[in-house]
Amino acid sequence: MASIFVIGIACWSQYWIFVWAPLYGETLSVALGYFSLPLVLVVVGRFVYGDKLTPLQTLACCIAGAGVIYAYMMAEGLSWIVLLIALGYPIYFVHRRTLNIKSDVGFALDNLFLMPFALTAMLYLQPWDYIQQLNVSIWAYYLGLAVAGSVPMLLFLFASQSLSMSLFGLLGYVEPVLVFCVGLLLGERVATSDLPTYLLVMVALLILATDGLKRARSHGAVK
Repeated sequence: MASIFVIGIACWSQYWIFVWAPLYGETLSVALGYFSLPLVLVVVGRFVYGDKLTPLQTLACCIAGAGVIYAYMMAEGLSWIVLLIALGYPIYFVHRRTLNIKSDVGFALDNLFLMPFALTAMLYLQPWDYIQQLNVSIWAYYLGLAVAGSVPMLLFLFASQSLSMSLFGLLGYVEPVLVFCVGLLLGERVATSDLPTYLLVMVALLILATDGLKRARSHGAVK
C-alpha cells in the first residue's frame, strides 16, 4: 500500500511540474531536468540493480554527461524543478518494479489515483456551466489528446520494466533529440549556446545505436 501511495505522489508531481513550469517561465529548468534524468537512471541501474554497461554505453554516458554539465553551466544554477524531475522519476520506477505488476495495470492504477485530483482541478478552474456547454468536437479533441498522451506513456512504462534501468535511462535521450528535430522542421531557431548540449547527446545516441547493432550481430552470429 505504501508503494502505491509513493507511486501516485511521484506520478502526480511529474504531471503537475510538466504543466506548471512552462506557464511560469521555468521551461529551461524542465529541459535540464529531463536531460539529467537519464544519467540518474544509469546511476540507479548501476548501484540498485547491478547493471553493467558495455564500453560503448559507458562512452555514450560520458559524452551525454558532458552535454548536461555544459547545460548546467549555461543555466547558472540548479533549481528545485530539476531535482524534482531528475529524482522523482527514478523513485517512481523503482517503486513500480517492487509491485511486479504489468505496465497496463499499473498505468490504470496511476490514473485512478490521479482522477479525483484531476476532477477537482477541472471543476475549480472551469465552472460546471461552462463544461456543460462544450460541444462534441471539443470533447472529441480532448479524447484524442488523452489517447495521444496515454499510448506513449504506456509504452514508456513497458520499456522501463523490459529493459535494464541503465539502458532505459540512456534511451531517454531519444525524446529531447526528436523534439529538437521537430522544432527545426517547424522553423524554430535554436540558440547557439544550446547546440553543444544537443550535439553531444546526439553523438551519445549514435554510439548507443552502434553498440546495439554490434550486439545484435554478435547475438545473430552466436545462433
